[in-house]
Amino acid sequence: MTLAVIALAPCQALAEPAKVPPPDLDCSIGFEALRNWATWLPGAERGSAGNHDVITVRQPDVWRVEITFTAPGQNAHPAVVLRKFVKQVTGVWTAQSKTCGYGDQMQFTELVAETKAEDSRLTNMSRAEVEEQKKKLSPLSSP
Repeated sequence: MTLAVIALAPCQALAEPAKVPPPDLDCSIGFEALRNWATWLPGAERGSAGNHDVITVRQPDVWRVEITFTAPGQNAHPAVVLRKFVKQVTGVWTAQSKTCGYGDQMQFTELVAETKAEDSRLTNMSRAEVEEQKKKLSPLSSP
């Protein structure tokens, strides 16, 4: 019996998708090292949002991470923002950010405040979408 359990253990591991944790920033390594690190993350997709360089990695339906790098001439440059979206059991995607700043600290403080406000906005927007979907699915909701 023990032999059968040991033999089946690898099959169970293959049946479940690998649970890879989302990446996290290590601000101590610096701006350029973070840019290099992000580029080499498994599954990294490079894009842009406005004037920002953005690298996205994801584990579909579990989490998504967007790592944004400021460009010269932008407020708080050089700075990095890692925004992590995590899907909760309720279906709501919560946004949480971590920032690293290497330039003007006053501008960086403003960037952090803007980032936190955007996290709240995005989370609330997802919550509202989930609530709207629940209303549409409820047999008690009015037409």
